[in-house]
Amino acid sequence: MGIHIDHISILVKDLATAEKDWREILEVLSPEHLESVTRGHGADEADGTPMKWVTFQNPDPTGISIQLWAAAESGHWPDKVLAKKGEYVHHIAFCSDDFAAMAQRVKAAGLPLVQEQASSPDTQPWLKWNFIPPAKTHGPLLELATRYLTVGEAWLPHPANAENAPLADELTHRFVKE
Repeated sequence: MGIHIDHISILVKDLATAEKDWREILEVLSPEHLESVTRGHGADEADGTPMKWVTFQNPDPTGISIQLWAAAESGHWPDKVLAKKGEYVHHIAFCSDDFAAMAQRVKAAGLPLVQEQASSPDTQPWLKWNFIPPAKTHGPLLELATRYLTVGEAWLPHPANAENAPLADELTHRFVKE
């Protein structure tokens, strides 16, 4: 099972302004993060919060990316958190090629999880996530998530993930000459 720190995610008030500011920062400090920028949106199936995000992808598949996210509409819990705390590092994401095994490993170690069952955005049901709470991490949430494949501006299911073994076998059979 492969696990790596994938991204640091910042909850922001205005996604467009934050994206512009981070583009200016990255242009100077890490221009390679501007080569692949992914976007997403969806409502979390656990609580219905509509979200939108932009991720400046690290070109190294196991490097750390920078994600900015905001509520897609007002009237949800991010508004209350932003009013109280301001913009902040919301979570650090660990991605795995076997989400179920990673979650089981965390449970077996006695680490607390925020949700009894993993959830996902309604627009990407293959993407599972759960969180280790701030009380344990002494700060941001730690997100446990399914590894993804960056394609254009989107995240797609990684064919080499454990749950996609049949897809990987089919792609290998179809495209890899032995």
